[in-house]
Amino acid sequence: MSYFFIINPRAGMRHGDVLGAIERFFSGRKLRCEAEYTKARDHAAELSAKAALAGFTKVVAVGGDGTIRETASALVGKPASLGILPCGSGNGLARNLYIPLRFEEALEGLVKWEPRPVDAGLANGRPFFCAAGVGLDAEVARDFNSLSSRRGILPYVWHAARRFLSYRPAPVTVTVDGRRLQFTAMVNAVLNGVQYGGGARMAPGAYIDDGYLDFVSVKKPRLVRMLPAAAALFRGTLPEFADIYSSLKGRVIEVDCGGGAWYHLDGEDFYSHDGKIKFTALPSALNVLAPKQSLPGS
Repeated sequence: MSYFFIINPRAGMRHGDVLGAIERFFSGRKLRCEAEYTKARDHAAELSAKAALAGFTKVVAVGGDGTIRETASALVGKPASLGILPCGSGNGLARNLYIPLRFEEALEGLVKWEPRPVDAGLANGRPFFCAAGVGLDAEVARDFNSLSSRRGILPYVWHAARRFLSYRPAPVTVTVDGRRLQFTAMVNAVLNGVQYGGGARMAPGAYIDDGYLDFVSVKKPRLVRMLPAAAALFRGTLPEFADIYSSLKGRVIEVDCGGGAWYHLDGEDFYSHDGKIKFTALPSALNVLAPKQSLPGS
């Protein structure tokens, strides 16, 4: 076995000397092990592609969902497996896979977990692995990535609260496997698994290995219902709020915002000039290192 670690330098701000911890853990093991830090957006994808070409069997992302998405995108359809050392704000994919959030436990798992296939999603040609969306969450992702100098869940919550108060939902047309629907919602999300990130269980009926994507639409609740709805989101019972929540499963989901719109993929913001985003399920597209019992329905 051979391991190539792709480390977001920001990971060290929360977890200390991550490279030192990795080197100490692999010291004395007869395994090929190399590491490199990312230098800019999209650099992780470049490093991941090079590692796969160099014959590394395990390519490990050390960072948040953005670093993980970039690293994984270069491994779609490849024999090399993705490893995850979650060091981000939301850690959505790690939560979907039941990978421990404690750094030491996740590190130990890299040498004991067997690779297993999971689905991926494609949005306008770009891969994603946890969640995507248009609406309030896309605006919050844009604010968090461009305006926040601090990482972590608290700055994200602050941006979300600020946006929520002034956000005005706009109508969108959604086509799910040929079925055309209209929504005027706060969030229009496409999920590959249960977790949205940060413990939010946006699609409790989703499975990361079922060959489908889950479209979830959430209307803006009245302020008096905001706290109960937020609590339900983290309990995984938001579908009980039938007046604001709806969901559908599909292999191809097309969202038309009627004009230019921001959207996010695993928390990274992108812009569609015509407001059209096509999401496609890619069954068993990625091999991941994760606990055997992690994936319900497999």
